[in-house]
Amino acid sequence: MHLIRATLMASCVCLAGTACAHDRIDLTFSDLISDTQPSKLVGNLVFLPGDGARKAHEPFAGTITLSETTMATEPAKFKADKVLGKNPTIFPAAILSFVTHEGDLVPITQDIQRYGSTTKGNSYWDILVQPGKVWSEPGDDGWSRASFPFALMHSIEGETHNGVATFLYKGDKISALQFQILTQTSPFYIEDYFTAVGKASATLTSRKVENEAEVKSTYAKSVVDSEKLGSWTDLEAKVGKDNIKNFDSDIDAAEIVVDGIGIDGTFYLKSCPTPAGELPYCDRQRFGVWSVTKAAANAVAMLRLAQKFGPEVFEEKLTDYITEAKDVPGWEKVTFGDMLNMASGMGYGSIEEKPYHITDPFPEAYYAWYEAPAVEAKVAALLKGAKPYPWGPGKVARYRDEDMFLIGEAMTRYIKKRGEPYATIWDLVTEEVYKPIGIHYAPINRTIETDPKDDQPLMAFGYYPTISDLVKIVKLYQNGGKFGDKQILSAEMLADIMPAEKPVGLHTGDPQRPFYRKAFWRGHIDSKNGCSFYYPTMVGWGSNFVPVFSKDVFAIRLAKNWDANAGAKRMDSLAATADNVGNLCQ
Repeated sequence: MHLIRATLMASCVCLAGTACAHDRIDLTFSDLISDTQPSKLVGNLVFLPGDGARKAHEPFAGTITLSETTMATEPAKFKADKVLGKNPTIFPAAILSFVTHEGDLVPITQDIQRYGSTTKGNSYWDILVQPGKVWSEPGDDGWSRASFPFALMHSIEGETHNGVATFLYKGDKISALQFQILTQTSPFYIEDYFTAVGKASATLTSRKVENEAEVKSTYAKSVVDSEKLGSWTDLEAKVGKDNIKNFDSDIDAAEIVVDGIGIDGTFYLKSCPTPAGELPYCDRQRFGVWSVTKAAANAVAMLRLAQKFGPEVFEEKLTDYITEAKDVPGWEKVTFGDMLNMASGMGYGSIEEKPYHITDPFPEAYYAWYEAPAVEAKVAALLKGAKPYPWGPGKVARYRDEDMFLIGEAMTRYIKKRGEPYATIWDLVTEEVYKPIGIHYAPINRTIETDPKDDQPLMAFGYYPTISDLVKIVKLYQNGGKFGDKQILSAEMLADIMPAEKPVGLHTGDPQRPFYRKAFWRGHIDSKNGCSFYYPTMVGWGSNFVPVFSKDVFAIRLAKNWDANAGAKRMDSLAATADNVGNLCQ
């Protein structure tokens, strides 16, 4: 950092007759080589190549080591100085490796990089890093610029705090890394909604990336396979502005993270709002969707097993695989299918079946499970805490993250018993479902075992998809589990998930989504075209919704609603817009 300042300060001039990208006022060359910490958000566009940007002077390949950095946050004071013994206002001492492919800055991994969830350092945060850009600008004295999207998160939780970062590089020199955190999905342990800025001291510790060719090859495939998103302007031209003007109007606009609608094979992105403008690299950002994971991961996994081994997998007894539960009252008759239906017949809530109320409480036993780092401790905590309801399994829905984790672990043990070569059920899903449909990266929170090779996916929450990933998963469901000419998911067992005239599933007590079936909540619509039907929705904490209205129409709305606001919980405007733009009765 100090090496570059003396050689550069004299040349930070944009000459007359040349075009400085954005006519820079913020994130100038001087800003990035200065030791001065930023104090407020700047417009997001300055993190991106502008009209005057040119090709990078050289590609970037190497490893950047960052120092822990105290962020300037808004609010300045959090409700808790320490959470799980770590500080949420400190940016982690991340070690980030990148290569360059056709002008894109490509991280060597898009998986979770753990810092805050380990015993090292003071920061609370782990990190996800996504592909960005490299370019040059006339006023930078032969240096190149790079920027990339990232998300701070924690390996036992499910939200993301999404941001963007930038740095300068030239040969074996690098500037500090300046970043800002702009938006988030709903928090849990970190109760504060916050934005943040900072500048982390950076050292270029290596100019080599051992698996560079493999990283580039996988990334190139992901670019080809990614969904090409349409703009809201495109959609207005296609269906008329009046037909979509009220889309996603139930929720306070300040709580929206990203929203849009899919019609006839194309997803149209409406917005990715932040206080500093649209979120940079919105199409590449990964979002913490919380319990959307249940439908995107557990249901997908069960349907893949049903296709591969037969629908009988839904009738497998849980205790044949979770042997720790064999002698615990209440678990002996529970099946895999019961678990996916949130109907284990175990829990902490009222023993009164009616009025229907799917939500199980969150006593100390829940938090013991939530914070337990490893499989053994998680299983022990949930078996100790849950007590049998009088109605037994399969009859009444009670929503339990613990059960979705447990069925994930049961499926891992099931595939091992079947002789499959995968370490976990998530590995099977990524190889046999996600990759074939074009999802090449699939980060998910895992348990923290002594040997990282034994880490198991949480499955109840903790999947971090891009918009493109969610679109691909929805399309797989819409196509009856078939991709191209290959049946990937069981069409037979998927059939009762899709829209239907008659209700299926167990009562929830939620008037917006009155039934629950196979990890999907089911809403109801009376179409202006004359039909009436129930439709499935992936739902996550914070009012994250992915409703599937028909084979041609679906929506995505990710949000940060903490207070269970009634408007945020409604999907009326999503359903009405879907009804306006497609014939849902076909």
